[in-house]
Amino acid sequence: MNERKYTLKELRARNNLTQEQTAEKLGVSQTTYNAWEKDISNVGISKVQAVADLFKVKLGEIFFTPQHENKSC
Repeated sequence: MNERKYTLKELRARNNLTQEQTAEKLGVSQTTYNAWEKDISNVGISKVQAVADLFKVKLGEIFFTPQHENKSC
């Protein structure tokens, strides 16, 4: 069975959170979180599970880079 995969931006939007709110909940700066969403830097291993927990998804359901977003359907 193929699980749906979500980008950080999609997960944040589904939870009606701003980047600032999400960053605060994860204990990082908004600049850091923004860099994760834009694939400028990688989510640190110490925060990967925190991201999954915050958005209540399995690790396998998250694309940690925005390049996997559907551009058109």
